[in-house]
Amino acid sequence: MSKKAKLVIIYCVICTVVFIAAFTFFSYTNKPSPVFAAVFALIYCVFVALGSWLITKFGDASTQNSAPPKSARSVTNLLAEMKTPAAVTDTDGKFIWHNNAFSDIAEEGIHKDTTLEGLCGLTVKALLGNDTKQGAFARIGDGCFRVFGYPQSNQHGRTITTLWFDVSEEERYKTKLENERLIVAYVIIDMADNFLSGMQEKYSEAAADVTKLLKGWAEQYKGHIREYDNGKYIMMFYADCLPSMKRSGFSVLTEAKKITFGDDAVPMTLSIGIADCGGTVADKCALASSAMSFALQRGGDQVVIKNDRGSKDEFYGGLSKHDPQLTGLNARRLVLQATPLIKKAGSVLIMGHKNADFDCLASCMGIAKICMSLGKKTTILVKDNKNITRPYAMLKETPGYKDIFFDFDRDDFDMIESDSLLFIMDVNNPAIFEYPEVTNHVSSVIIIDHHRMFSSSFPFETRIQYIEPSASSASEIVAQMLEQFFPSGVLTADEANLLLAGIQLDTNSFTRDCGAGTYAAAQYLRREGADASEASSFFTLDKRAFMLELKLESTMRMYKEGYAICAADDASAATDPATAARAAETVLKLEGVSASFAVCRMNTDINGEPFYSISARSDGSVNVQLILERLGGGGHHSNAGTQLTTGKIVSVYDGPIPRPDVAFVVKLLEKAIDATPNKEE
Repeated sequence: MSKKAKLVIIYCVICTVVFIAAFTFFSYTNKPSPVFAAVFALIYCVFVALGSWLITKFGDASTQNSAPPKSARSVTNLLAEMKTPAAVTDTDGKFIWHNNAFSDIAEEGIHKDTTLEGLCGLTVKALLGNDTKQGAFARIGDGCFRVFGYPQSNQHGRTITTLWFDVSEEERYKTKLENERLIVAYVIIDMADNFLSGMQEKYSEAAADVTKLLKGWAEQYKGHIREYDNGKYIMMFYADCLPSMKRSGFSVLTEAKKITFGDDAVPMTLSIGIADCGGTVADKCALASSAMSFALQRGGDQVVIKNDRGSKDEFYGGLSKHDPQLTGLNARRLVLQATPLIKKAGSVLIMGHKNADFDCLASCMGIAKICMSLGKKTTILVKDNKNITRPYAMLKETPGYKDIFFDFDRDDFDMIESDSLLFIMDVNNPAIFEYPEVTNHVSSVIIIDHHRMFSSSFPFETRIQYIEPSASSASEIVAQMLEQFFPSGVLTADEANLLLAGIQLDTNSFTRDCGAGTYAAAQYLRREGADASEASSFFTLDKRAFMLELKLESTMRMYKEGYAICAADDASAATDPATAARAAETVLKLEGVSASFAVCRMNTDINGEPFYSISARSDGSVNVQLILERLGGGGHHSNAGTQLTTGKIVSVYDGPIPRPDVAFVVKLLEKAIDATPNKEE
């Protein structure tokens, strides 16, 4: 029985006693008439009814540890006696009632205005929105609780009965298990196989120093490392050490580069693949191996952390220039792997990136020559644009290439056969494929590229991924493939010139990112009839493009030491991204410039939105690819680019997105520069 009900009964008894006494008194002094008795009884009834209503309406409203509403009263005694904390709140989370066990866990006590959210940060919406079997998680002080909420309805509105189960011990064990979760990492000395050739003694001394460094690093984090092959290690440590490694930026990468060997003081760089996942040891090793492969495809000298939680891969390091790794043997292996797939395919499609350049077009042409020689129907899916007007027109007039170019659109999917093979050349970022939708309609995909890996996975299955950041260009890779596939004298002079032009474009006429493979490819093309002056003739400019380039270069200003930024105003729209690329190349030649960036608006909008191009070049001391990767771009250590529209900016910018202009794009670039640890110490 509630307190209000008791008050009503007491009031009724008092009224009855008083009125009986009064009626008896009047009856002794005066003989009451029937009318008097009826009026007296009516007054009694009014007093009883009015008093009972007032008590019910305005009785004691205290909620601190008072009885819950009537609908919950049937279990009140049980809840009050339970050792499990229990409480009742209204729909706003304000406490109405709680048992003594709940008072024990509420360290600061429950007051008149105490709410669920104020006590533990848990909202009513979050409480009721959770799985009723799992409950909601809440912390009060050092205690952890699993909270279950049960809404009820009564004459006074809706209330929520909550039960609080202490899971503090369980959470402590979970934390302990997480901290002691095994992490597997693969570590290799970059280019260890190359160093072993002809420099065994000097390399062995440096490798011993690296092994000592790695053992000290493992001991620092209470881990264990073991060398299982020359320059290759496997390391295991607990998960609670990983945050500390991240905070240090994996300083072991920098320490390793202080160890050098040979007369040229070649630094010993490391690549590390880490698996931050659950599962079996075999699962961890497989994921660590995948992370290692990704680190090598991105150029080495870095750490890649892969997880099984759906989060993005994490990268640390990657500041060194890539060491040349492409060899004739690698090219031969690529040819041997690709040839059976070409022969098996019903037809072959070859696709490059949007706004194709000489390198893209030349590499597509080289693969087409291999496929056509195997008797396959071959189609090149590359659109003509201002970058490639001359070589594109030349190929369209060349026997064998006249009819293989195709301007693809959504109505042409029927040209793709069920067993078509797709080559993707000079690009590995699906966002800038010439026709990304084609990947959904082919049976096999082969990617050949020289840019650093954009992602460790693709939204489609690939049969071959040959991504070699140490190569100067896709044309270099294809030229070495052609050398392995054809006998001498098969390439025409025009084909050789176009491939040489592709190499010249990406190396800035052999002044950047050149390795032994680059010169070997150029020598092969020269033997096949390429002429450097003929290849250079593809790069002539018209007057308007020249003036736009000069105007863009004239805006050059220094941002931080060694960083130069050129930014044309929105009115000076360029016709193609090559304008920005040429400006960045020119500015890089200035004294004191380590990295140059050119920003300009293109004169063609995309879906009604302004479209901006950023080109970046470096002298090798700055990794511009890491910077532009933050803006959704990519490329090489010393040669990178990106293209921005409003839609793309949304993914790289926090806050309200204004209609972009050049000034806004430059601010984004400056933020990317500031956020990227870059220059070598």
